[in-house]
Order: sequence, then C-alpha cells, then structure tokens
Amino acid sequence: MLQTMHPRLAAARRVWQWIGDMAADGIRHAPLTFALLVMMWAVALGTTSIVRGPRGHLADAVLANPSTTGSHPWSVVLSLLWAPDLSTYLWTTAALLGLGIFAERQLGTAHYAVAMVSGHLVGVLGGFAMAGVVAFAFPDWASVLATAGFGGPSLAVVGAAMASTASLDTMWRRRWRLSGFILLSTMVLFNGAMVTIMLLAAAVAGYLAGRLRYRTPHARAVPSASIRESRILIALICAAAAAGPPLAAVSANANGPFAVLGELFTGVQDTDPTAIRAICQTAATARECAVAQLQLRSGIGSVIMACVPSLLLLVFCYGLRLGRRFAWWGTLLLQLGLMGLAVVSFTSLRHGRDVGEATQAAGSAPFIADLVIPVLEPAAVVVLLLMTRRLFPLVAPAKQYRALAGKVALTAAGAAAVYLGGGLIVAGQFSPASDPGRLISDFPQRLAPVGVTLQLFPDFLPNGPAADVLYEWTGVLFWAVVSAQLLASFRLRSDHGAQTGRERARGLLKANDGGAIGWMGLWPGNSYWFSADGTGYVPYRVLAGIALTTGDPISAAPERQRILREFSEHCAAMGWTPCLYSVTSAHRDAAAAQSWQSVQIAEETVLDLGALVFTGKKFQDIRTALNKAAREGVHTEWIRYPTAPLAIVDQIRSISEEWVADKKLPEMGFTLGGLEELNDDEVRCLLVIDGDRTVHAVASWLPAYINGAITGWTLDFMRRRSTGFKNSIEVLIAQAALDFQAEGYTTVSLSGAPLAKSVSASQDTDSGVVTGAGAGRDAADGVGGVGGVGERPPPGSLERVLDWLGRTLEPVYGFRSLFAFKSKFHPRYVPLYMCYPDPAALPAIGQAIAKAYVPDASLGDLLHLVSQRTRR
Repeated sequence: MLQTMHPRLAAARRVWQWIGDMAADGIRHAPLTFALLVMMWAVALGTTSIVRGPRGHLADAVLANPSTTGSHPWSVVLSLLWAPDLSTYLWTTAALLGLGIFAERQLGTAHYAVAMVSGHLVGVLGGFAMAGVVAFAFPDWASVLATAGFGGPSLAVVGAAMASTASLDTMWRRRWRLSGFILLSTMVLFNGAMVTIMLLAAAVAGYLAGRLRYRTPHARAVPSASIRESRILIALICAAAAAGPPLAAVSANANGPFAVLGELFTGVQDTDPTAIRAICQTAATARECAVAQLQLRSGIGSVIMACVPSLLLLVFCYGLRLGRRFAWWGTLLLQLGLMGLAVVSFTSLRHGRDVGEATQAAGSAPFIADLVIPVLEPAAVVVLLLMTRRLFPLVAPAKQYRALAGKVALTAAGAAAVYLGGGLIVAGQFSPASDPGRLISDFPQRLAPVGVTLQLFPDFLPNGPAADVLYEWTGVLFWAVVSAQLLASFRLRSDHGAQTGRERARGLLKANDGGAIGWMGLWPGNSYWFSADGTGYVPYRVLAGIALTTGDPISAAPERQRILREFSEHCAAMGWTPCLYSVTSAHRDAAAAQSWQSVQIAEETVLDLGALVFTGKKFQDIRTALNKAAREGVHTEWIRYPTAPLAIVDQIRSISEEWVADKKLPEMGFTLGGLEELNDDEVRCLLVIDGDRTVHAVASWLPAYINGAITGWTLDFMRRRSTGFKNSIEVLIAQAALDFQAEGYTTVSLSGAPLAKSVSASQDTDSGVVTGAGAGRDAADGVGGVGGVGERPPPGSLERVLDWLGRTLEPVYGFRSLFAFKSKFHPRYVPLYMCYPDPAALPAIGQAIAKAYVPDASLGDLLHLVSQRTRR
C-alpha cells in the first residue's frame, strides 16, 4: 500500500514545489503586490469583515462613501485595504495576482506604487465628482451614486495595469487600452454603478501616469493603425454597443444613462405574480392582462430571444473584423432599426401618460434625457460606420449570397414545420387550444424579439411545459442556426469575387514570364482581364476612371502588342483609360509601338546570384552585419506565414503595427505588401530570431516564375523591431541571397522603391548611389531621411512632379533612403516605367495612383504633409 501511494505522494510533492516556486518568483518580482494582498486579508480577518464587509461605524471609517466621507476623510485612503463583501475580496485577489504582478514587473516597484496610489485616489475622488456632475440630467442615478460605498485595491490595480500598457509595443498597447476603456465605458453607460465610474477614472489616471513614465519626444499622440487593426478596433466598439443593452437588462440595479436601452431594445422587464394579478384585475382590456401574463411566463428562451438583435450585431462584428461589406450593411441597418425602435418606444411611453403631466415635464432635463439617450448610442455607431466605410470593401460572389439566402429560407421552413407539428401534438397545452390557422399566423412572432411581440396581441398563450418549450425555443433555435450560417459565410474567401479569376491568372503566370513583380498582380484588390484566346491576362484595378495595371501584362513575348491592343479595346468599351504601371522596357517598347507615352517611375534592384560572394571592401558592411549577428546570438530562419506557430505570427503582427504607427500617413498598398499578402503558401518569410524565440525582423519573398519554374525571388514585406538587432535588415537580405544561391536560383530582386531611382539609369552599378551605412540604416529602421538619391530634378514636367512627390513622401515612408540602402549590395538596376495612351488623362492617373497606394489617406493628411514639406 505504501509503495502504491509513493508515486502519488511524489507527484503531489512536485506540484506543491511548483506552486511554491511560482509564488517565490512572484514575490521576488512583485513584492508590493503580495504585501498588499497579505495586508488586505489580514485586516479582513482581524476585523471579521470577510463575509459581509465592515459594519456600523467601521464601515463609515474605512469605506469610501460620498455621504460619509465628509466626516471621515481618511476613508478615501483606508478604503484601499477593506472591501464591502466576500465577492469583492475574491475578485480583487484575482486582479492582484493577474494584473498586479504583471504591472509591477513592467513598471518596477517604485513606479508601480505611485501608479497604484494615484489610481486609487483619482478613482475614488473621480467617482464622488461624477455623482455631483450627473445630478442635473440624471437625478435618479445621482441619488444612487450618493449613497454607494466602495472599498478594496481594485482601483489601484486597474490604474497600475493601465499605466503598464505604456511599456508594451504599439499593437498590444493600443489593443489593451482601447479594450479596457471600451469595457469600462460600457459598464458606466449601461450599468452605472459607482464602482464602474471609479474604475474608469482610475484607468484614465493610469493612462496618464504611463504616458509620463514612458514618454518619448518623437512619439505620435495618436499612432496610425493598419487597415487590419482599424477593422479590429471598430469591431470592438460595435461589439460594446451591441452588448450594452443586454448588460443593462440583466443588471439588477442598472442606473446608467443608457440603462433605459435595456428595456427598450430587449423588452426584458421585472415582473412578479402579485403585480400581474393587480394588472389583470384593473386592466381596461384583455390585451394588457395577456401581455403581463406573457411577461410572467417568460423563461430563459424568452430572455435569449429578447437579445436577438445584440446577438446578430455580435455576429456582424466578426464580419467587420474581416472587412466584409455585408457585415457593414447588416450592422448599419440593425442600428438604424434600433434607432427607430427607440423613437417608437419613447413615443408610446409618453402617449400613455397623462397629457398634462407630459406637458409639464416636456422641458425638464429627465424628459430630454429620455428622448435623446435612446437614440444617441445607435446614432453614434451609425456615424462611425459611415465614416469608416472604405475599410470594409470585401464583397462575396453573388452565388454566395444566394446560397446563404437559400439556407436561411430552409431553416425558416424547418422551424415552421417543427412549430406547426409540435403545436398540433400539444394543442391542449395552449389557452385557447391551438389549431393550424393560429399556429401559422403566430409563427412569425416566434422569430421576433420579445420587445416586438409584446406590442402585438397574442393569439394564445402556452399553458404547459411542452407548449412553453415550443413557444419560447423555436425562435432561439432558428436564430442560432442563422447566426452559425452567417459566421460560416464570413469565413469563406471574399475578395471582390475575383478568386476564380485569380486562380486562372496564377496558372498563366507560372507558365509564362511573370517578371519580378508579377506575383503582386495576384494580390486582393485586382481584377483580371483575359485575352480572347485565354493565353494572356492583365491584372488591374479601376480608380478614378483609370484601369491601373500592376506590373507587366502576362503573355508570351510575341503576343505582347496583341495583348496590349485587346486590353486597350476592352478599356475603351468600358469607358476607362488604361495605364501600365511598373512595367519593364520590353512592354514599354510594345506600348511605344502603339504611340503610347511613358515615364520612368522607379528602378528595380537585382542581385545576380551566379558568382555572388560578399568579399572585398565594397561588402565590408554586409560582412560586419553577418559577423555581429553571430556574436549576439541571432540567426535566420525560414517559415511560411500560414503555417507558422501562433507565437511567431503574433510577433510579426506586433512588429508590423509598430512600424505603421510611426507613420504620419496610413499604411500603403498596391505594390507594397502587408500582413494579408504574407498569408500565401507560396510566399516565403525569413526571420531574424534569437535563442529565446524573439523575432527581431522579418522579410517576405515572392516567387518569380519563368516557363513553369521558379528562377528567382523578389523582396516585398520588410519590418524590423525598433528595439531589436540593429543590423537585422542587412542580415535578412544577405542571408536570403546566400540561401537562394545555394538552392540553385539565379536572381534575387530587392524590388523597386516607388518614386525613387538613381541619378542616371545608366550609372555604373558598382559605384552605387550612396555608400556607407548611414542612409541604409535609416531606411531599415523605417525612419526615412534623404539619402541623396535622385537629387537632380529630371528634365520633363511630369518627371519633376513625380520627383517632388517622392521628396514629399520621403520623411514618412523613406522610399529614397530604402533605395539608397539597397545600393550597399551593389545590385544591377532595371528601370521600371509607367505607360499611358493619353497625356490629357495624367491628372486622373495621378489621382488613381495616389488612391491605389494610400486608399485611406484623408485630404487633411495630405495637406498636412505638403505643408510640412513646404515649410522645410
């Protein structure tokens, strides 16, 4: 027996040792958190306040309360150690062990103490101040706040945790802050308890303390967000708006300014049998009695049905996160419907009152608040959606919508059959007894929320357990299935209905010469024109009436002029002006043969891998970077983004968001890939990573096909962690070139930087454009700076405009510094051109190119940038 117990005792001993080690580690790194935790439980035990909290005079002395703080001012400080009940002690303990330890390790004990004290004091005093501010508009709410007591270190923990977010990288800092403020604001607006107001005030104090602790002179006050991150943040805001009314409905004592939405939008009301009997005895009509009985009989199913609009809004929020236009429309229409419901409900409420009473109250603040507040929340969401419509362009193919409509119709038919058949089986459990006519006419009401059905006179009421289940849960099952169908439709690929054309184009690209940037034509956002014989295609997007292409048209060499002519005829038939963008000299010559004009817009930098060796004085910087990487314990590692571990993917996203946040304009696209373009099984990613699996930099490489085989790779996405290994970009490019050389490929393209080229296209490539590491390091860091590239203005007027635009964008995106940085690899330069048939279309072409590269830049962004350039 002892022998059989020995392994179990050993296992228990190991578990206990692990817990002890974790506790010791926590105490060592977070001594103040554990000290506060011990003190809180010690005073609770010493004053027998654990179960019900402090009582009598002790409660007045140690709990912060607006009505007693005047006579006990020290309660504002002492409330840090006492809690009003056992549940508060428990969840505050969880907060200390979760948020507190993390915050103390991030801030350090001294700054953590300051953040905790300031968070607690500002939270308590801010709650008291709010109780006085809201007295005019919301007197009932203010009266509740004036008598609410508070205790515990939860305010201190939240303030410190919010301060610690300043130490996180850009992406997680923004996510945690916005999520925290959205959650707390929702609790204040819809629940309105004193503790929620205090928590919000403490979070604001912590935010300001973190800004002071980690302030940087060059940090932007509002960092830019990528398109993907902007969608996530908007989805979070819409989700909070959707969850607010149910939160107010289920809260026992919701008093916030938006608490009325819990009743208006869900129809959930408190009822009891005594009140129902009184209504039925005095009701002027049978309808009031029937509706009251229905409220009394409402079970869990009815409560869930009451929240159907919120459930659908949450489902649509998932679609918003993915950029789906259908989700945008669904959210917009539902919010407009909620606005209408608020107006109707308010009108009905006022119409039911005595006319003299309503007239007397019409000018009062509560009357105005009851009128405005229910409409304000959905109206704010509608405005947000309208302002950000461009972020949700993804439209599914028409057949996907038809399939979804068919599935919903089948689900409705199935639910109707279940309701009709079940209702006939248990007809005696309805009052009056159900029949086919009553069941069919009542079925649409089973699919509507309780708030809507209560406005209608019920044909019958359930009066038995089976009838109750059928009456309440038919609609729940229907909407659960529909919600699952919506979620499944959002997961399907949806990129302008071009997926079929993209797969066809992918096959032609592999079979022909796609050039270095041909793969970019397969990115989302492009449409595809295919030649009459199906042997060639042109990727393009229509902007401002311009059919703007990406890279070379794909075809066999002898067919170039025919493909260009057919594409021009197609554009003429559609009323568009074609423009070939970033094409090589071969297609420039084909366009010139048809009297098109051209201008050089960039230069592609190419490394020939045949005899590439990083030796000699000219590659000294490259060798230094590789040697330094080996000394500092970082190395390179190849991955495919779709199959990479989640920890690696999360770091890549964080690095990208940090880079985007430093820009004064939104993230660029078109021929510059982002995170979405990494999600391709044929794209390779190279990481600079250390022994702790921390990613310091990442670069993606696109395949370049010729006649069915990959002959080279093209650099696209490139980001470096600001606090990472300084020479990461040099290591990424150099090691990738060596690896590709070992694998037998012939060329590596470092791509072309938009609006950047050398002083002369015929310049000796060995001399480079800028020597030394200074300009290159600026570009690698994403800082920018003028690296001396293209300083001599080209001769033509269009060239001068492009040169001015390149110099204007340089401080933001650093194209020219990046171009100069690549020169340290001593590449071969290949000019890239823009070709157009009609010079009169140049203003529209310029507008189309700007929209393609920066579709989310506002006019204010561009004017600010130009004004800065003019001042310089």
